[in-house]
Amino acid sequence: MEYVNFTTEEKAEMFDEIAACFYQANFGQLSKSDMELMMFRFYMEKLIHNSRFSDGTIDYRKCSDYRISKDLGITQQRVRNLKVKNQLVHPITYDWKAALAKLTENARYDETTRKVTLNIPDPNLYLEIQNFIEEQGAYVEKQLNNKVLQLRAEYYIELIISLEPEDSRKNIIKDLKKNFSGINKSNTVFDEKSIGKSLINAAPDIADFAGTLIGLISPQNQIGIALLKLLANTAAKSI
Repeated sequence: MEYVNFTTEEKAEMFDEIAACFYQANFGQLSKSDMELMMFRFYMEKLIHNSRFSDGTIDYRKCSDYRISKDLGITQQRVRNLKVKNQLVHPITYDWKAALAKLTENARYDETTRKVTLNIPDPNLYLEIQNFIEEQGAYVEKQLNNKVLQLRAEYYIELIISLEPEDSRKNIIKDLKKNFSGINKSNTVFDEKSIGKSLINAAPDIADFAGTLIGLISPQNQIGIALLKLLANTAAKSI
């Protein structure tokens, strides 16, 4: 293996776990797929341990499907399937919000379609983000490339507002209501339960709106800061 090297102590621990599946009056009960998943878990836990940044977030470039497929001699699709299955059975703890913030820094914003496009290299991260977005009432547009996530900027803005602490979120919504009439181009009623939809209907200048919002969100909202910088920088380049 090119990317993972186990220590003698780690190999001993792995053998003990494998042996426990055979030598406790349960010989032959472990299926081939369970054995493969166990070996994949050993590999992924070590790979992720070696691939974390100093702040604890994962460098997904070092855990790419392509790298793993070459290392293990299996297809990239099988790697993705094993990643998803392993996360369901043996979840690996990671901060998906911090990961999304890092990915947002390299996202693209199309001013014509008003959509933000990100490359999400890990299937579990993609599913986590998709689930959170859908829980907020928005939706992810399906792409042929299952690593690409595309979302209307207005729904992305609603997402980052939802990440604010309750008191901060209430203050932001209160301020947005005051300024909404000034940016509203279609006399749309501001619905605080569906901020994204309200913004789509009102069709404000997203860059101007982002400029207003960046002074309201908390410094801890990493996704929000990354998105608003992306929108502001895109607008600046187009001038």
